[in-house]
Amino acid sequence: MKTFDILISSLLLCLTSLPLILLLLAFGSQPAVPSNPPLDLAQVNEIQQLLIDHDPRQLLASEHQEVRLSENELNALITYIRNSNPNLGSLNISSKLVENGASIAMSIPATILGIHPWLNLTLHFKHTDGSMILDGIDAGALNISSALLSPIRSAIALQLGQDENFLLVKAFMDSLHFQSVTEERIVIMLDWQEENRRQLEDQARQVFVSAREAERLVFYHEKLVDIAAAFPAEINKVSLNDILRPLFLFASLNTAGGTNAIAENRAVFIVLSAYLTDLELSQLIGSEVILPAPRTLDVIIESREDLARHVVSSAAIAASAGATMAEVLSVYKEVHDSRYRTGFSFTDIAANLSGSMLGTLASRSADDAGKFQQLMSEIGSESNYMPELGTYDGMTEEEFTARYGSRESETYRQRLQEITDSIVARPFYQAFSN
Repeated sequence: MKTFDILISSLLLCLTSLPLILLLLAFGSQPAVPSNPPLDLAQVNEIQQLLIDHDPRQLLASEHQEVRLSENELNALITYIRNSNPNLGSLNISSKLVENGASIAMSIPATILGIHPWLNLTLHFKHTDGSMILDGIDAGALNISSALLSPIRSAIALQLGQDENFLLVKAFMDSLHFQSVTEERIVIMLDWQEENRRQLEDQARQVFVSAREAERLVFYHEKLVDIAAAFPAEINKVSLNDILRPLFLFASLNTAGGTNAIAENRAVFIVLSAYLTDLELSQLIGSEVILPAPRTLDVIIESREDLARHVVSSAAIAASAGATMAEVLSVYKEVHDSRYRTGFSFTDIAANLSGSMLGTLASRSADDAGKFQQLMSEIGSESNYMPELGTYDGMTEEEFTARYGSRESETYRQRLQEITDSIVARPFYQAFSN
């Protein structure tokens, strides 16, 4: 009888300890995935160009666009998305491509009973009929097979069926068709049908633009209205700097009052980008409030409106890389498409790079963001942060190919480096450490 009692007690102990044992197996003392390296300016620019190149407005006869990503490009994009959501900033994440499949590995910090282990997960996906199906999960030393995942997926879908974040992801996934997956690259067809596109935009606005963010955007919109109205009636063209300087003066004052400098800077670029690309701010924040329309002015750099649009839109995208995905989704689609109508241009590239550098510095850290406000509110002209660009140098696709071959050629990369060096040499950037 005593032996039987011992056996039953041992069995009960095992059963009651099973959740704890499984929990211990799922966690580790160290992250299995190394920290995501910070994206350098070149990677941010490449991702920005990817977003611009696949702007749904560029579609003509087709509603589909093909995206080809190598494993390195996919990981850079994942890091960009991770940095775009403050809730994801603490986890480490990376992807790996295999034949007809892919895996995403994550190390998530946790706190359990006063200790700080890492939950190390690897999600395995199988390419089937144009979709990527979750085929298994490794959680530390545990493995959850495909057979066990089916009821889990159903339960999660039922539980999250009305969750706005879940609907946003679903709307985005509905626009993706995975054509092929190999060790070298993944090929995705974007299906920008109007229904998918509208649902994605609506969900993004609702999920990511908080009340505080919307309030900040409205504040700078109203300041922009006042600034535009203050110019004499006979003036219809103003330099970009004449708009940026007073806006960043307000940003500096708000920061001195205790607000977040990075958020203030980002809002300035978002609002000004909306103004220059004729985007209704109410569309961005999902507000039913009717906002006053700013006076229409031609905002120029070197007598060109398109350069100002390139600079500001690129700055807004770069600044949003550390903010919310809604701002990225809302802004990138509004980047002015003159480069597509008039051909490839290195002056446009220089304007884009200048804007990206400004947006990066404006949001890189709290100290840099505050310094950025101070310098921008006192700056004399655009030449402090931009090289002289000169006349438009547009090339057709045939002319570009004849001169440079491709965007991967050494000649093209050398030309880009020359442009980058000329921007970095401007006085504005000397105040910031590398």
